[in-house]
Amino acid sequence: MIREIMNTEREDRMTLAIIYALVLLISTLLLRFLWNESLVKHITVLKPVKSLLDAFLLSVALMILRGC
Repeated sequence: MIREIMNTEREDRMTLAIIYALVLLISTLLLRFLWNESLVKHITVLKPVKSLLDAFLLSVALMILRGC
């Protein structure tokens, strides 16, 4: 997949990088909201995510596990 991205035009690579960054940002914010508002209330062993860095790292970990 990385080879395919590197073989594309420069503008396409920039577009893909921007789209990936936006997806990561949106998933981070959504994950933080859903984690704090839903999961923490219903699963007592979970603690709230307090910083965006924690939510970002959790989002990246879930993306890696999911295979995106």
